[in-house]
Amino acid sequence: MKLTRFALNRPVTVLMAFAAVALIGLISWNRLPVELLPSLNYPQLTVMTAYENGAPPEIESLISKPIEEAVGTVQGVTRVASVAKEGV
Repeated sequence: MKLTRFALNRPVTVLMAFAAVALIGLISWNRLPVELLPSLNYPQLTVMTAYENGAPPEIESLISKPIEEAVGTVQGVTRVASVAKEGV
């Protein structure tokens, strides 16, 4: 109730406060850097292989483990994970 009474009793003050906030917003918006295509880094490597009619244990031992060992030797790799499903 006090805020409403203040706004009704002092409309010029409220208008000046609104104008100041709007001006600061316009200045900030104008200085905000916008790039059409910003550079994005996804530090992730995905390797997907298909093995027809292969069971998950076969895929894991024949395909996933050798790939994990090869990828694990790359410098900067912190984590290696794999998922073996039937045929993939």
